[in-house]
Amino acid sequence: VSKHNISFFYKNLSFRLPLIFSAFLEDLTMRFPVSACLIVALATGIDAFVAPQHPSVRSTSYGQAPAAQGTALNMGLRSFFKGKAKKAIVNMEDIVPIQEISDDEVRSLFELWNDSLQTGNSKLVAKRYAKEAVLLPTVSDVPRTDFDSIKDYFDAFLLKKPSGTIIEGTISKGVNWCQDCGIYEFTMGADGQKVKARYTFCYVFEDGEWKIAHHHSSVMPEGISIAAPMTKERVRNLFKLWNDALATGESSTVASRYAKEAVLLPTVSDEARYDNESIKDYFDAFLLKQPQGEILEGEIVMGTNWAQDAG
Repeated sequence: VSKHNISFFYKNLSFRLPLIFSAFLEDLTMRFPVSACLIVALATGIDAFVAPQHPSVRSTSYGQAPAAQGTALNMGLRSFFKGKAKKAIVNMEDIVPIQEISDDEVRSLFELWNDSLQTGNSKLVAKRYAKEAVLLPTVSDVPRTDFDSIKDYFDAFLLKKPSGTIIEGTISKGVNWCQDCGIYEFTMGADGQKVKARYTFCYVFEDGEWKIAHHHSSVMPEGISIAAPMTKERVRNLFKLWNDALATGESSTVASRYAKEAVLLPTVSDEARYDNESIKDYFDAFLLKQPQGEILEGEIVMGTNWAQDAG
C-alpha cells in the first residue's frame, strides 16, 4: 500500500470520526442509562475519544486538520453529555400526578370521618382509612394496622355514639399528603360524657381519594390522675377504714368514705343511694344499731385506678 493511500485513509477517517462517534453515542444511550455513559466518559477522559495527532498531516480539502477536529470533537462530547444530563432532571409532576388540596378541604376530611361515626357502622368508618393505615386509638392500648383491627376498635367505640368537634388544629401539606393535628372533643351520645383529646390525622391520596394513613388520638395528659400501685393488702385495708368510720357513730364520717358518684345498695333498705345526702341518710338509721363488720372471705380484683373486693 502506498504512503499516499495511507494518508488519504487517515484523513478520511479523521473527517468522519465525529459523525461515527455521534452515531455510536446515540446507540449507546438507547442501550444504557445516561449515568453509565457519564461514568465511562469521566473514567476514560474526554480526550480518549479524540483522534490521534500526526505532525506530518496537513489540512486538506477533505476537512479540518486533526488538532482542530479533536477540539471540535471535545466540544461536541461536552455538549452532548450536558444535554443528556439536563434531560435526566425531571419534575415530580412528570412522575406522579399531584393532587392539590386546600386547608379547608383538609379540615373537611375530618368531617367526612366524623360523619361516618354518626352512621354507627364500623365498616364505613374503617373504609376512611388507607390500605396500610395505623390507628393508635384513644381508649385502647392495641395499635390497629389493618382493616379488620380498625373495624374491631370501632365496633366497641361506636356503642358510645361519639360525635367529634375540632377545637384547634394545625394543617400542613406536601406532595399528595396532608396533616391535621391539634385538639378535639367528643360528646358521647350514649351518656352525655365529654372527652377532650389530642389528635393527629395524616392523609394520603390513594385510589382517587384522600384516606387516613395515620391517626393518633390520646386523652389530655394533665387531666389524668394516676394513683400509686395498689396491693391486695391495701385494698383489704380500705374495708377496715370504712369499718372504723362505722365505729365513730357519725353518718357524715361514713358517707365521706364514698366517691362523688358512688352507688350504695344497702343491706336493710330497698332504696338505692346515689349521692352523699342519701348515703348519709341511710347511715343515720343504720348506725343506731352500732354495727361492726368482719370479712369472712373475699376476692380482690385490681385495675388502673380502681379495685374491687367482693365476698
